[in-house]
Amino acid sequence: MSFKDTYRIGIYEKAMPQELTWRERLLFAAEAGFDFLEMSIDETDMRISRLEWSDEQIDELLKTQLETGIFIESICLSAQRRYPLGSLKWEKEAKDLLRKAVVFAKKMGVRLIQLQGYDCYYEEKSDDTTKERFYRNLEEETMYAAAHGIVLGLETMENDFMNTIEKAMYSVNRVNSPYLNVYPDIGNIYNGTDDVIEDIAKGRGHIVAAHLKETVPGVFREVPYGEGQVDFPSSIAQLYCQGIRRYVAEFWYTGEPNWREIVKTNRQFIDMQFLQAEQLLQGRTM
Repeated sequence: MSFKDTYRIGIYEKAMPQELTWRERLLFAAEAGFDFLEMSIDETDMRISRLEWSDEQIDELLKTQLETGIFIESICLSAQRRYPLGSLKWEKEAKDLLRKAVVFAKKMGVRLIQLQGYDCYYEEKSDDTTKERFYRNLEEETMYAAAHGIVLGLETMENDFMNTIEKAMYSVNRVNSPYLNVYPDIGNIYNGTDDVIEDIAKGRGHIVAAHLKETVPGVFREVPYGEGQVDFPSSIAQLYCQGIRRYVAEFWYTGEPNWREIVKTNRQFIDMQFLQAEQLLQGRTM
């Protein structure tokens, strides 16, 4: 088996225009060389409303996946910016959101939900109270996810609360459940610590997948691949030697007319990073 056959790379839904049908989105993801798609449940009412889909709507999308041969295999629950688990004002809504996402994932056949590491976001200021509320609610909702067989993975964010794997591991160790792990954003970690490789090592045994995203100092989104600070080969090599075999290319469609070409070029860029990671792994033991 070749190195390339040992891992799988998905594409973030928002890398493609919103107006595409699911069939179009899935077929193009496969055409561009991706192995699966990660669905976004973001802050918009439109995407949050997916959690209210009828069984018939879900069944239709399941059939479309079978027909196209490419599947939605994870969910990024960025709607938690709107309803964070540590919020006093939105506590009930935050817990309801996560529970709906767990049930939705179960019906969709999705086994992994990426959670946002926010104790609060818009209206409230992070403090010991919001953090404790976050930990308490996270434990409660992890137990709910466990009952449904859904794994939760904490994303490393752009905030001081959870911008590194080391900080995410505090929550993982505190909850202490196989159903709560870390699903890091590598680009964000480069803005959170000076020693990214050591930080990745601190998640050993608890990293379920990784977002491969480009960043520059102080900028966390919409940085084109190859124009930022992220050393993808060394990060991938460290993740790979820890047994990580699932990755998602996270980038955004921002209205470019040549978006199809951009997606395919980005896939080629990611392939090159894995080739260089393979060379690193062959040259030394990490």
